[in-house]
Amino acid sequence: MVCKCIADILPPAKLTNTFNYVSGFYFCASVFGSAVGSLLLSNHVYILNGLSILCYIVTICVATVIPPCYGRNDSVNEAVQPFRDSSEEDLLIPTTPSMAFNPRRTSSKVPSPTDTSPCLRGCAADEIKQQHSLPQLLFRSWRASYTSLLTLFSSPNPMYTVILLLLINGLASRIGAILPQYTSLALGWPLATVNRLMALKALISAASLFALPVIRSVFLEPHFAERDGSIAIDLFITQISLIANTIGIFVLGFSAGVPLFVLGLCLYTSGAGLADSLISFGTQAIPPRESVADFYVRTGLVNAVAALIGGPLWNASMSCVIRSEWIPLGTPFWLCAGLFGMGCAGVAALKRA
Repeated sequence: MVCKCIADILPPAKLTNTFNYVSGFYFCASVFGSAVGSLLLSNHVYILNGLSILCYIVTICVATVIPPCYGRNDSVNEAVQPFRDSSEEDLLIPTTPSMAFNPRRTSSKVPSPTDTSPCLRGCAADEIKQQHSLPQLLFRSWRASYTSLLTLFSSPNPMYTVILLLLINGLASRIGAILPQYTSLALGWPLATVNRLMALKALISAASLFALPVIRSVFLEPHFAERDGSIAIDLFITQISLIANTIGIFVLGFSAGVPLFVLGLCLYTSGAGLADSLISFGTQAIPPRESVADFYVRTGLVNAVAALIGGPLWNASMSCVIRSEWIPLGTPFWLCAGLFGMGCAGVAALKRA
């Protein structure tokens, strides 16, 4: 829901950077929370529980200050309804990724509020406020979740490929469930040392996400200024992140000493901006018959399906490897590298679309 609100408010050029910052702060908070929890768990468990309850209360208080109407109030965007029924769509709108429907774009056929009477402007404003109200937004999201589950992969290209890539990334990223156990077995480390390595992994992820907006504005935007701009940059970051994930997770499967293992882990972790860039690209490539809320419901369902399948799948594969005498220990990671490789092929298909 928060990501949907961010996508509805921000222009496309700032969407990926905002997602990167949100994800970066999430990784920093996870490292800080793990450190505080480790210190308080042994001797001050009640203080730890109290801090957890306090964090939930603060989150609820922050959620209550979200205004019932959100979005930009400029005269251009007031004429655009963010949620549209299929009967209201103009079938003549181009459906290429660079010209796909976006709630922050307008068509020349949509009249500006300044060109209408005060009565019509008032009715339009009331209708937009009603559509922006939080209760109706929640109701539409819940209703859309049931229909989206049945039509998860029925979207036309490029949305079908985006949803499929999100599923592949979700399944492959769930290999993190067996990474601590694998690290302990491959390097012979105790779990305390493994936890330090996992903290380093989270810090590298946060550093990569915080660095991406700077790299984007300094190096990528001038280079891609004449090639669909933000959409081309998102695809490029997605492709580079998939390549880094593929090589890094493949190297992890060999477990050939600590230096190579840490190098592979750093390379794999440097592709942390994959999901944010892919979701940003999908937001800008939404077809005319689909709203932003529908797309983010689909992404949530994909993440849920990937969590339900990926975690048990990788744990079962690791169990089979441990019980087997001839299957190499790094086989699950090589299979995961194959999944990321399939994602690279999907990005190539998006670039040709």
